[in-house]
Amino acid sequence: MLVGDVSAVAAIEASVVSSWSMEQIASELKRRTGLSLVAVASSGEIRAWCCGFQTGIDAELLKITVNPPVQRIGLGEALLQELCLLFAKQGSKQIFLEVRSQNNPALKLYEKQGFLETGRRNSYYKEPADDAVILVRRLNANDEE
Repeated sequence: MLVGDVSAVAAIEASVVSSWSMEQIASELKRRTGLSLVAVASSGEIRAWCCGFQTGIDAELLKITVNPPVQRIGLGEALLQELCLLFAKQGSKQIFLEVRSQNNPALKLYEKQGFLETGRRNSYYKEPADDAVILVRRLNANDEE
């Protein structure tokens, strides 16, 4: 993701629950240990994005959003796989994330990608109120515990 992509990403964010502001999106590009990726159509249109950061051997997915008209065609899955691959190459052993407990499509995606529930944060989200499910995935199955 580049600075010039922030407006297009903010437009996607504006169409979903728990959207991020343009300032929040732009701040991710300044994070020293962060990664921000976009999925771009052949037309040049940004259709999805994600961001996360790394701290030592841990990484965290902060946000993944797909433009509603093109959801459920694999863009989120492709971004998630690429983010995990890049973090693993940088030495991360596992990746964490939080997701709304009522976000069934996302929960199915994360389960398909090997994430396991490690906990919950009751009433974590507002507007609408929801619990956060905390998930983790090992990034290299060959690593020792």
